[in-house]
Amino acid sequence: MNRQILIDLLTNILSSQGYDVNPLIRGTHPRTDLVVAKDGRMTCVQYGGTETDLRYFADAMQGAYDALFISDEITDQMTLFADRYNIRMWGRAELETRIGKAMLAEAEDTRYDLLGQEYQKSHEYEPHEYQKYEPRGYHESQGYSAGRMPEIVEIADDSRDALQLRCTAIRVDERRAIATAKGFVSSATGAAIEFVPFWNYSYVIDTYRQHKTKAIHLSAEGSGAINALNREKHDHLQEVCDSISVPCQDYEIKSPTVTKVEARGEILNDAIESNTKNVSSSSTSGGAIITEHRTVRPMAKDIDLDMELVYLPVWEVKGMNGSIMIDAHDGSAMTAPVDDDVEFL
Repeated sequence: MNRQILIDLLTNILSSQGYDVNPLIRGTHPRTDLVVAKDGRMTCVQYGGTETDLRYFADAMQGAYDALFISDEITDQMTLFADRYNIRMWGRAELETRIGKAMLAEAEDTRYDLLGQEYQKSHEYEPHEYQKYEPRGYHESQGYSAGRMPEIVEIADDSRDALQLRCTAIRVDERRAIATAKGFVSSATGAAIEFVPFWNYSYVIDTYRQHKTKAIHLSAEGSGAINALNREKHDHLQEVCDSISVPCQDYEIKSPTVTKVEARGEILNDAIESNTKNVSSSSTSGGAIITEHRTVRPMAKDIDLDMELVYLPVWEVKGMNGSIMIDAHDGSAMTAPVDDDVEFL
């Protein structure tokens, strides 16, 4: 992909959507391919092809601005690194989809924001007065999100953020979470949401093993989830959606520390162990009955495994004597820690 053609194309699209290109910035201007700003939010865009390019970009950002890294190919290692430094990443497919939607929206004069923020129709856009944009840290934080940088859509009639994040639905509001927590902590007054990463998986085994003249059929299905922070096992996460409206301003998106490769290894080992069979066969020799025992198990290649990173929203309710985590999907008090930093009673 030609870097300059790509940056020129992004510049034209974002300019037409009301973004200020290369705005005046207080302090040192970040060394990136493109800097744009709108509605007080500044985003730095960088194109690169390797993990080294991504690391240089992270060093230039230092967590000060919204960051977007675009690459033809994205490896698992690059994804983990980007998650750790709050950098959004678009692969070629994502880029093609967004540019296509942006061009179609312009032709139809409908709303679509290339970077994920809604804007008025092009003929309704009124340029704002020239303003200076500041890195994060010049103003007090109004809530934060750590981990993978989600796309944030400002909703005109609500103060909530809409996150484009694979997660389970929030069915328990703050009031109900606090009410549940009162059985565990004293003087509970407020709560914040944590989005906890899990490797959600399901698998199917359908294979045969030969034992002497007998074919042993191994058939099973399984599902579950592994906490991507502390490896705790969890039931399979249900009702997963692609975006969610956060019901409070104080929330945090946790970054996974257990890689997909590590989680896959654990899942396969558990599947093999739980589907191991002991079979026996009998034969006669000189009037004596001889019984043989053999262990039959599936191999990793026999397991059709489907897994993805899914976030579970959890209310952290703090009180005078500690804190308790309430599952924001089903309302239950969580008896196992969701990470290594939370104190449980």
